[in-house]
Amino acid sequence: MNVWKANVGFKMKWSVASKYLVWLWIVALALVALVSWKGGEAVKTGQIKKLRIESSLQLNQLASVLESAIAKYQHMPTLLAANDRVKKALQDGFEADISHLNRELEQINRITEASDSYILNADGLTIAASNYQKDTSFVGRNFSFRPYFQDAMQGKAGRYYALGTTSNRRGYYFSYPVYVDESIVGVAVVKVDLTQFEKRFANQSYEFLLLDPDGVVFSGSRSAWLYRVLGELSYEELQRIADSQRYRDQPIEKLAIVYQKPFDEVSQIVDFLETNTVNGELERRSFLKMSRPIRLLGFTISILAPLKNINEEIALWRAIFAGGVTITGLLFGLAMLRTRMLRERSDANEMTRHNQAYIREVIQNTQAGLVTLDEFYKIESFNPAVEKLVGQPLAPLVGQPLNVLFQSVEQKLRPSVEQDASYRIDPENVLDSAGDLGVKVLTREGRLCYSNQSSVPVEMTLCEMQLPNRRSYLVTFHDMTERKRYEQEITQARKELEERVRERTFELEGANTRLRQEITEHKGTQRELIQTAKLAVLGQLSAGLNHELNQPLTAIRAFAGNGLKFLDRKQYEQAHANLQHISQLGHHMGDIIARFKVFARKGDVHQGPIAVQTAIMGALKIMETRYKEVGIELLVTEDQDLIVNGDMVFLEQVLVNLLANAADAIVESNMDSKRVVVEQTGTETQVMIRIQDSGNGLGEEAIKHLFEPFFTSKPSGLGLGLGLSISQRIIDAMGGQIRAHNLTNGGAEFCVTLPRFQSSLLTIT
Repeated sequence: MNVWKANVGFKMKWSVASKYLVWLWIVALALVALVSWKGGEAVKTGQIKKLRIESSLQLNQLASVLESAIAKYQHMPTLLAANDRVKKALQDGFEADISHLNRELEQINRITEASDSYILNADGLTIAASNYQKDTSFVGRNFSFRPYFQDAMQGKAGRYYALGTTSNRRGYYFSYPVYVDESIVGVAVVKVDLTQFEKRFANQSYEFLLLDPDGVVFSGSRSAWLYRVLGELSYEELQRIADSQRYRDQPIEKLAIVYQKPFDEVSQIVDFLETNTVNGELERRSFLKMSRPIRLLGFTISILAPLKNINEEIALWRAIFAGGVTITGLLFGLAMLRTRMLRERSDANEMTRHNQAYIREVIQNTQAGLVTLDEFYKIESFNPAVEKLVGQPLAPLVGQPLNVLFQSVEQKLRPSVEQDASYRIDPENVLDSAGDLGVKVLTREGRLCYSNQSSVPVEMTLCEMQLPNRRSYLVTFHDMTERKRYEQEITQARKELEERVRERTFELEGANTRLRQEITEHKGTQRELIQTAKLAVLGQLSAGLNHELNQPLTAIRAFAGNGLKFLDRKQYEQAHANLQHISQLGHHMGDIIARFKVFARKGDVHQGPIAVQTAIMGALKIMETRYKEVGIELLVTEDQDLIVNGDMVFLEQVLVNLLANAADAIVESNMDSKRVVVEQTGTETQVMIRIQDSGNGLGEEAIKHLFEPFFTSKPSGLGLGLGLSISQRIIDAMGGQIRAHNLTNGGAEFCVTLPRFQSSLLTIT
């Protein structure tokens, strides 16, 4: 049996170790892959950053060279236009003058290395050109359709870029009007060929593109990219390019960009699809793209640094790293496996040598009672723990059946087998039945009884031991005295706990009912406080309201009396005019009463989109009379079209409270400057409404207790101290904040911050 247990333990250890080893390898491979990928990305990012720095220097150098190379030609047309020979040729048109001018233009072109220089008359016809001797001479050709000619004829210095209709070469054109007695008689033009610039930078380690204002590639290191666009052009833009004959019949197509991602603020990673010149297959090539404008030309120059070498280096680095880690892991794993096998072999030999002694010590010193049975189910041996449980020596029981020592109280098998009808246990029958069910362990509760001593409640476990030469059984007895006592105590405690839970549940239900009643009463009290604050403000404004209503009422009586007299005199037009005045005054009085009626109504906060300007104007309408009475100057910023998420009536109440407090502060201060400023500003998520007054500001004590209920700095009888406290609760309910502080130049500022309404926001009220 001991050898069988040792083998089973060894197999279980080996199985667990194998599972751990497999999972360890899986985790290691995942870590290697993660480190390889992240490390490669980090190295790649670092190399691209170095490349970006180099490319930035190359881009600036390239732009500087191009700008300086073209800038030296921009004043040539001005000099030609001031030449007396040019003016004479345009004015007189003598053949000798034109011939001499052709030779002079040819010589100027040779010295300045410009592409072409030519003179156009007022009709756009070329009368002289530096290429007059060539087959592609401009002489006799009309270029009135070119924008540079049209600009010069309007008295402006012209600039243009196009594919030449005669020379079929790309060039940048500078033009200038030729004046004779303040009249434009022709145009001087200089064309700069960009081919020499492309040849100069043809064999660099990078590619470059020169884009016109429409995004069309006007010049570049690759001829296949000419007349292509990086983005999209509309039909109108394509038609405009075609009408100007800028690129003649060249098709304007889009470059094959398959991937584009920003690398940082000034550079991008761009992938192009290109045809391989060797095998004709499409290849994907990655570049680091950087651009900058050339303000002199109105162009944009872009530099494309290839990333092929960096990508290949990163791929090679990842392969070397993964291979090295994998080989190291394999060698380490083999070493660990060999070490484990040697250690387990040594442990197995040691376990075999000490197995018998170890088992004897366990049996002698275990707290559980152990009894061994022979193949006939008779007691063969026992440990001291059994004698301790019974309370006397058990040597006379050797060779006796187990029923002499153990009596079953409850016939119960785990897993269950059929209950035995007999009171006493028969191990042979029970084990035979259990063996038929595939069960090798029998567990029952009973008592240990021997002689006349008192019995001990125990749990008996009987199992078969697989020994090499014979059949034997092991019986284990566990003392259940304490467990039975604990079960009784637990049962009693559970009953007491259930009773306490029922009592506590009843108490909590009563407390919840009272709490709900208090919450309902609190909400009603809060609504009444808000209504009280509204009515207090209306009470303060009642005198102004009477004044506002008395004036139109007096006017109505006057207009009505005059209207009756006009009717008596049959002056119907004057009577009709008086009735119109009465109607307008009536609407005015109705608007005043409606604002105070809406302001005074009760209600809860209903969230929704409201215009800030509308709320401000509604509050100002209510406070207008009060401000006129005390002579306060009111400054309101322009409408910013700001929308917040809140309740219109409650927001007006808050603004009225703040405006009323500002007026009270100014009146108490007796300052010469009486001014209130209302500002509205906004961000992407919030809207701020600021109300600033020119009063004495807030004291330290007032700032500490500003939003506490019933706190007021006004004289006794002039305030309840509820306005700011209620305003804060209203703003909190709308998801905002209200703050106050003193201004550096005197006075105080109250700032209301509310969430800005988003078009996609769904508010449920």
